[in-house]
Amino acid sequence: MNASDPRAIATQRILLHPLHAASALAIQKSAEGKSEITFAVNDFTGNVIGTLHGGILYAMVDVAAFMALLSVIPDGLHGVTADIQVSVLRAAKVGDTVSVRGRVDRVGRTLANMRAEAFLLTPEGERLIATGTVVKALIKAPY
Repeated sequence: MNASDPRAIATQRILLHPLHAASALAIQKSAEGKSEITFAVNDFTGNVIGTLHGGILYAMVDVAAFMALLSVIPDGLHGVTADIQVSVLRAAKVGDTVSVRGRVDRVGRTLANMRAEAFLLTPEGERLIATGTVVKALIKAPY
């Protein structure tokens, strides 16, 4: 990691966060206003009935949106969540892998708008399990 590259610093902080580490979060892509992250539905991210906890899904939609924004945000700025909405369409169970893909729709002077879709990855293909929108307020980067 380049200690002077703010995008590398933010990415490393994302990966080292205890929630993300426990979720086996991996950043597959963060470029040109798009992102893809994957994570495991495991004992940490599952709920008491063995399916993906909805709060974790909200958190991962937020991370995917941030990683998409990070790829296009002007130097010196950081995005903090001002609004997030997630619609859960179907469950994933412990043992599954989920991919969340984010996309920047607009970056303004003070706000950025993103959307994301979460997919259950199966040997037969992908199944859409959630959609979401995220608005981030742009602030001076703390790193």
